[in-house]
Amino acid sequence: MKKTIYYIIFLATLMMSSCSDWLDVKPSNNEEEEEMFSTETGFENALTGVYINMKSHQLYGRQLTMGMLEYMAQHWVANSSTTEGRYSNYDYEDAAVEESIKNIYAGLYNVLLNVNNLLRFVDNGVLSGEKHDLIKGEALGLRAFCHLDLLRLFGPIPGTQDDRKLLTYSKAVSKNNLPVNTWTEYVASLKQDLDEAELLLKNVDTKSHEDNYFTHRQNRMNYWAVLAIKARFYLWMQDHAQAKKYAQQVINSHWRSLCQKEDIVQNKDYIASKEHLFSLHVYNLEELAERFIYQAGGVYMLERYIKKELFASDVTDVRVNTLWKQVTETSRTRFILMKYKQGSEIAKYSAEQIPLIRIYEMYLIAIECSESPNEYKPLVDELLKARNVSRQVNVDTEEGKMAFVTSEYNKEFYGEGQQFFQYKRRGERNILWTNKEGSKSVYVLPLPKTELKYQ
Repeated sequence: MKKTIYYIIFLATLMMSSCSDWLDVKPSNNEEEEEMFSTETGFENALTGVYINMKSHQLYGRQLTMGMLEYMAQHWVANSSTTEGRYSNYDYEDAAVEESIKNIYAGLYNVLLNVNNLLRFVDNGVLSGEKHDLIKGEALGLRAFCHLDLLRLFGPIPGTQDDRKLLTYSKAVSKNNLPVNTWTEYVASLKQDLDEAELLLKNVDTKSHEDNYFTHRQNRMNYWAVLAIKARFYLWMQDHAQAKKYAQQVINSHWRSLCQKEDIVQNKDYIASKEHLFSLHVYNLEELAERFIYQAGGVYMLERYIKKELFASDVTDVRVNTLWKQVTETSRTRFILMKYKQGSEIAKYSAEQIPLIRIYEMYLIAIECSESPNEYKPLVDELLKARNVSRQVNVDTEEGKMAFVTSEYNKEFYGEGQQFFQYKRRGERNILWTNKEGSKSVYVLPLPKTELKYQ
């Protein structure tokens, strides 16, 4: 056990290195690795280490959920002279912003290093049956998930890609330089990982189990999350038929369901945990959220922007009248997002979770990718009912439908790091609440300078 913990900590220390620096070396000697992966517990601990790394500040513990990506989506008020203000202004050449981007890049590839090292041993005969399929399926699903986010961050605006070298799709821990892949190569590897993860996890997650290791599946990579990632992936690829197919599979599975008004208002499930297809359990979320949002000086948005512009003065929408709150402090009055509020006032079953993909997104993908109003309007009605929206919404035309989808991404995923990707996916020139025009210089994050020699 001590060697397992040492191994996880050792890998974490590599996080600040460049991708190519640490992709080219083995993280520890073979004897340590073989001992670690000589038992089921060793594999379980290694997989736990992957999730621990994903919860880090520079990844999904802040920057890729409520932090940097939300500033880039114009979701928080920011002082232009601060690092946060430079995020909002897309000043990627600023030294502090450049360092943040480098840490995200290195952090994601560090997660992949952990995953790949586990996958090197997963077929060594120690694991068998459903435990093998579970651990290998989760690892492959996580590898696809992180690579998709690397593509969404550092890759081109969909539809503008070419045949140049783009990013490394990391499948190995090697002493040799790993190849830098083209768009075609990269997405082919991503699809392959998703397909294999789907087959492995379907064999596990569609059955009942007595083993405790097979519980709390929404807080780990699982079969339905893989289907949802496929929907997100194919939407990014602009393959609407495939995106719709997988989104509908998730919806029709009824594994997760939409939160209704009473879930959010009466039960205080502010994070919509019933909708989570994949979320991270963050044990110290209360401390993190208090420091980032709820203590004096934390992040906020202007009340008039939220109430009048985003929610169009609809006072019945459960999101604006429950998930937003005005607080008066010594220096200012802030309008704050209550989504991550912890403590006795929220439902215990929704505590300490950061969502990474939710069934609400599957509804929006299915709506966007459906052409017939008769097909997508019932889905629109389900969303409106779930959020208690009284304002009339006209989705009879393609323009009306897309306006609804765009608005819902902005309302629903506030604080979850998804809106910037929606602007980029569609190549939007108009970004709400900024005069900065959407373009390649806004949407494509620059690779760390240490990586440019490999392109």
